[in-house]
Amino acid sequence: MFHQDARARREPVSVTPDRKLTRRALLSRAALAAMAAVCPPLYAQHGNLGLVTPPVRLDDVWLVDQTGKKRRLNDILLQGVTAVQTIFTGCSSVCPLQGALFSALQERMPQIRARYPVQLLSIGIDPLSDSPSALHNWLSRFNAGPAWNAATPSLQDVDRMRLALSGSPLPLGNIADHSTQIYCFDASAKLRWRSADLPRLEDVCDVLGALGRT
Repeated sequence: MFHQDARARREPVSVTPDRKLTRRALLSRAALAAMAAVCPPLYAQHGNLGLVTPPVRLDDVWLVDQTGKKRRLNDILLQGVTAVQTIFTGCSSVCPLQGALFSALQERMPQIRARYPVQLLSIGIDPLSDSPSALHNWLSRFNAGPAWNAATPSLQDVDRMRLALSGSPLPLGNIADHSTQIYCFDASAKLRWRSADLPRLEDVCDVLGALGRT
């Protein structure tokens, strides 16, 4: 169905000269180029990679989304197959790469054949700064559409959520060294796959497609 190790050779992105580039397409290509230039040892792996066996259901914590609405995590995840990333809006290092990666994924989502809707969720891990307005501005920066939302847990829940996502017993590091993995959930709100840090776009699409067909 899909592979445990998402680290594979990157294929070149072809460019059609007469194609008019949209802002979203430019962000997508910028993400792919930037990730190809990143030296992997700069970003430590956080927790396990590949299939999550058995699948994990996270604690159903409250989140506040970019509109200021208070929502349960599982209520969001049950809306379809979900790719989740952790970011903080004040980040100027890897978070822009993560945003560009999700922008590229958003471009590719209409091509994913699945029985369930596919959606994206950016989780803010700095509750003191990741306010609804900050999340809204962050999403706008990457031209997020209706299938891409952002939300922040409470200060008391954020570290517990990060540990559950990582699947690692190790203590969390500095917020600036947060994971750049993508976590894929099935339509029953269970975590089924953890990517490598800054994964290949094709691998994430393959996993979302596989989960959407099961």
